[in-house]
Amino acid sequence: MHRPARFPVLWTIAAIAVGVAGALLYVRGMPWRSTGEQVRMLDPAQVVVLRTPGGFLEVSTLMKNEEFRWRSSYTCMGQDCGGLLGERIGQIRVPVHYTYRIPLAETWTLTLDGDAYVLSVPAPQPLLPPGIETQKAEITSERGGLVAPPAAGNQAMLLKNLGPELAQRAQRIEYLNQQMPAAKKTVQEFAEKWMKEQMPGPARPVRIEVRMGNDG
Repeated sequence: MHRPARFPVLWTIAAIAVGVAGALLYVRGMPWRSTGEQVRMLDPAQVVVLRTPGGFLEVSTLMKNEEFRWRSSYTCMGQDCGGLLGERIGQIRVPVHYTYRIPLAETWTLTLDGDAYVLSVPAPQPLLPPGIETQKAEITSERGGLVAPPAAGNQAMLLKNLGPELAQRAQRIEYLNQQMPAAKKTVQEFAEKWMKEQMPGPARPVRIEVRMGNDG
């Protein structure tokens, strides 16, 4: 009876085994190798609590050239006699820095909303009194009529009432709206930096949406 030859098959298997072993030894001897590392990611359902040190965080500064006037006149029998005797109008023009800040509560909470974490913080409040660049102040005085009040007294009242006036302007809705984009950007960068410090190493970028006061 004729039997199939086994030796060619065995030699083929042996050759394949030797080749695989040689390849493994070659790869192990090379200066590189395959490695693995876990990529840390935020749990999509996680609520992140950001602990803050307290105090205040300055979030924006709005610079405006402001003008303020003060009118001085005499009174006659309790009535304004400016039109009869005369009046003096003092004016100041000065650069003003309105700085806005928010309180750093004991904790801030970031919650997931869609593909971003939402951080709700109080609305910015102005630091009072606003900063004034006194070296750039321009003060003028205009006299009208025969007996106008003296310039010194008018200027004193002008400066005395400038502070309260600027404090009111700092809280105007248009001023608050102008500084809002910069304020949100500051808080966003603050929160992103904090989260990166809590997740050392490679991590998926996290988008943070800041809501201030009652917006959103």
